[in-house]
Amino acid sequence: MKYLFLFLIYITGLVVSSLGLALIIKSGLGVGPGDSIAVGLSMHFPVTVGSVMIVAFIILLLVNAKLESKRPQFESLIPILIRGRTLDIFLYGMLENMNYEAWWAQWGIFTLGLFATAVGISIYLRTPFPRIPLDHFMMIMNEKTNQSKSRVRIFSESGMALIGFLLGAPVGFGTLIVAILLGPLIQWSFQWARPIARMWSEPKENTRQKA
Repeated sequence: MKYLFLFLIYITGLVVSSLGLALIIKSGLGVGPGDSIAVGLSMHFPVTVGSVMIVAFIILLLVNAKLESKRPQFESLIPILIRGRTLDIFLYGMLENMNYEAWWAQWGIFTLGLFATAVGISIYLRTPFPRIPLDHFMMIMNEKTNQSKSRVRIFSESGMALIGFLLGAPVGFGTLIVAILLGPLIQWSFQWARPIARMWSEPKENTRQKA
């Protein structure tokens, strides 16, 4: 029962982060760095942003396996498919006709999207279930470089934003803000989401103490 509840939290975190990404895209202030590549490719091929993201994540899944010298974590296909499909549901369904011209509305939606993305990612990362390859890549680089999650995220997403710009994606001032602030916001909300991790990690710690 406990793990069923955790899985529901896991799904919630993924969906909230997808909603946040969709809101950032719809704000019109510039897409997120990682999303810029998917958006850029979707502009050149008849595919949705979520579909491109699914393919990119599968490739990154194989890259992560190479970096860790382990088997590919095929269980990560679960969050990959959830992220890709829910992002498309928001972009091409619930939020399809959302367009804001007033600057305050654009910034309001953008800010909401930024916080939703950070909180959603932190929530699902605190559960014991598979990670999206991009977030797992960040964790790998965090361990290998001994740098903070926020610093790794800033450098990685800056590089992705450059690739997205070259692909013709709408990279703007908002993209820069996401590249700079999303990492620190994840770092902050990751600490805030610590009670979720205690739900499944504390029994193990107690077992060790008894032993």
